[in-house]
Amino acid sequence: MSVQVKERWLRCGGYGTRFLEAGDPDAEPLLLIHDGAWGGSASTTWANLIPLLAPYRRVLAPDMLGYGASDKAVFLDRSPYAFRIAHLADFLRVLGISAPIDVVGNSFGGSTALRSLVMPDSFPIRSVVSIAGSGGPWRTPAALGELSRWDGTREDLARVVRFLVDDFPGFEEHLTERLRWASVPGHYKAIQAPTGAVPESLRPAIHDPWPEQLRDVTQPILLVSCTRDQLIEPEWAARVSAVNPTIRVVEIDHPHSPNIDRPDEVARILGDFLGFALDSSIAKTAL
Repeated sequence: MSVQVKERWLRCGGYGTRFLEAGDPDAEPLLLIHDGAWGGSASTTWANLIPLLAPYRRVLAPDMLGYGASDKAVFLDRSPYAFRIAHLADFLRVLGISAPIDVVGNSFGGSTALRSLVMPDSFPIRSVVSIAGSGGPWRTPAALGELSRWDGTREDLARVVRFLVDDFPGFEEHLTERLRWASVPGHYKAIQAPTGAVPESLRPAIHDPWPEQLRDVTQPILLVSCTRDQLIEPEWAARVSAVNPTIRVVEIDHPHSPNIDRPDEVARILGDFLGFALDSSIAKTAL
């Protein structure tokens, strides 16, 4: 089955926004939120998975602010989730989507999806799947050090990507796509800006009770935990799910982003959670 993925642009919240769309426009929408590594974008994170989901859903995958071809806007006086969640809410409003929507995110996108459940400027949510996104805490030294730096070369970006995926036939193509978006003017500064050093006397006292905010959430939540993930502590999913007994956890033998190089397996997990059975002939087209 051939799936047409459309690249579209619109303005939402005053910002230029690129997004990918696939599937029947009348089908139930599914929002995909990409990772936050260098060169993260809708196509970088979801290109291999979208064709597997589009036969069942209207798939919408925007570039978040600071990433891809969306505007390189960042706010330094609030959390990295808050303004991006407000932007996603504007994105859905412009598209005329007001009913609760299913949301899937990977890494920073998974954290954004989880945080969307409790943010005041969010949008109606039916369910959330977070693939290796904890909501923020429990990042490892590798995530805080190795993943946060990039010298601008393809070779060094490959080092970063190897924290995300196993070797697979599409590795070089993925690296090319990630380098494409990592090299867009403004992306490097947008990602690096929030990490700038601030004098001790100017650092605000921040109280973040996460994940306690999820205690009373009633929407279904699925956490996909990767057993070979070097970027987040192994206990993260148990810690998040401990606050709410309805949260489900699935483990997969993989590094941080199986949606990139194991889309067939991720599609089956999503189908089981969201209520559709993945067609075996479609799954065979995955990398």
